[in-house]
Amino acid sequence: MDWYLPLFAAPGNFWVPTFTLAGLYGVRYVAIAGIAYALGYGRAGAVRRHKLQPAMPSGAQLRREIGCSALAVLVFGAVNGALSALGALPHTRLYVHVAQYGWAWFALSIIAALVLHDTYFYWTHRLLHLRAVLRVVHRVHHLSTNPTPWTAYAFHPLESVVQAGAVVLIIFVLPMHPLALIVFQVISTAINVYGHSGYELYPRDWPHHWLGRWINTSVAHNTHHATAQHNYGLYFLFWDRWLGTLDPAYEDRYGANRRAPTGPDAPGATVV
Repeated sequence: MDWYLPLFAAPGNFWVPTFTLAGLYGVRYVAIAGIAYALGYGRAGAVRRHKLQPAMPSGAQLRREIGCSALAVLVFGAVNGALSALGALPHTRLYVHVAQYGWAWFALSIIAALVLHDTYFYWTHRLLHLRAVLRVVHRVHHLSTNPTPWTAYAFHPLESVVQAGAVVLIIFVLPMHPLALIVFQVISTAINVYGHSGYELYPRDWPHHWLGRWINTSVAHNTHHATAQHNYGLYFLFWDRWLGTLDPAYEDRYGANRRAPTGPDAPGATVV
C-alpha cells in the first residue's frame, strides 16, 4: 500500500487527492446506490409492494438528491485534499504494513471505526436537529420525507463537511491500515444506502432478537425522515435506547411493516 504516500502525503498537494478521492467516493456511491435503486425502484411491481412508504419519488426529488449527492462527494474529496495540502496525513494513525498491528487488529479496527462513527453521527445528528441548524442546514436532507437510495448523500454542503469529519476523527484516533479504512467506508456507504432505501431487509422479529434490538434498521431511519424526530443513530441503536430517543412505537411500526406489504394493490401499515 506504499503507492498512496507520494499522492496524499506531500504538503501543498490539494487538487490531486481532492479529485482522486472524490472520484473514488463517487464511484462507490453510484455503484451501491445505483444497484439499490434499480432493485427497489425499477419495474418490479412485486418488490414495490413491500416499500415502506407506498408513494414513489418524483423526478424533481431524484434530481435534487443526485445533485446534492454529487456536491457532497466533491466536499468529501476536498476535506481530504485539505488534509493533504496542510501536510496533516503523515500525522494521522494510518499505517502501511499490516504486520505492524496484525490481522486481528486489522479486522477489529473496522468494527471500532463503525462504533466510533456511530457515536460521532448520533451526537452531530442531534446537533443538526437544533431548530436553527435544522432550518438552514439539515433541512436539505430532510426535504426527502420519503427517502430513496440517493438520499444517503443528499446534504447541504455544510452538513457534508460535518459528515466528512467522521473519517478525519477516525484516522487521527484509530490506527488503521488504508485497506481497512476502505472496507469500513464500503460498509458505511452500504448501510447508509440501506437505511434510506425505503425497504426493510431484516427478518420480522429482528427488533426482539438479542442482537437485532441494537442494530439500526431501514424502518427506524425511514420513520426519522417521515417525522423528523427520533432514531438518530446510523449503524446501531445503542445511543437511541440509552438516551430515550428511540421512537416509542418503533417495534410496532417494524412489526406492522414486516407483516403486510404496502402499495396500491396491497394496502398495509406505513411508517408514518
